[in-house]
Amino acid sequence: MTNASGSGLISFLLAPILLTGLTFCSAPGAQGAPPDAQVKRSPLLSALQAELERSMKTLSAQDPPAYYLGYTITDTQRVDVSGSNGALLNSSENRNRWLKVAVRTGSYNLDDTHKVGERQMQGENPSMAVPVDDDAEMLRRAVWLETDKQYRAAEEALIKIKTGKEVKVQTAESNAPDFSREQPHTYIGPQVSIAVDRTPWEAKVRAYTKAFRESAAIINSIVTFSAQAQNVFQVTSEGSQLQYGQIRYRLELFI
Repeated sequence: MTNASGSGLISFLLAPILLTGLTFCSAPGAQGAPPDAQVKRSPLLSALQAELERSMKTLSAQDPPAYYLGYTITDTQRVDVSGSNGALLNSSENRNRWLKVAVRTGSYNLDDTHKVGERQMQGENPSMAVPVDDDAEMLRRAVWLETDKQYRAAEEALIKIKTGKEVKVQTAESNAPDFSREQPHTYIGPQVSIAVDRTPWEAKVRAYTKAFRESAAIINSIVTFSAQAQNVFQVTSEGSQLQYGQIRYRLELFI
């Protein structure tokens, strides 16, 4: 784009010139704070723990055995408002829950993630959507199905590792375990939520970028505002139980 004086091509890439991120509630530290007697334990945590105990009892007796299970649910409520060059681009609010299941077969010393030769360790298990209702029966069914799926994949991976030509040499050379054994931690923190009126923010993102529309030197301008409340619920077969929430607000201006 040629500027007003015609002196040549001006390209602006200032991304971002304004970046504000505020976190009002952070996750607990590794040790965790003592549980607050007034904080309510989510029924999600109880459902996850009940299903973990049932699955662990069943799968630890299989061949190969599952020696570790971990269940994590991330519940996210999010508001997004964006505008460009004086016009509103998007204004939305959504909520979702995602479940991640971790299943390890074998033992802490040698499990299904073991690297043999050039074989790469399997990546993280993908998350799956679960209902946002606190329906223990539906949640446990979803966890059970995903646990069975992940166990089958881990079982197959471990069989391939144990029958590999290089595994005996590698395991004899290295005593490093495939997974570390951790002490259980418990933290039951308050759940968080947000209530954002999008109307004033719709006006703000229009106003923040309107002035740039008049400049011949500006190719594009975008403002995004986001607010997010995220609650995490996690249980593991090592005995950890975690419940905590975070709220984040972010305002970004790109020119």
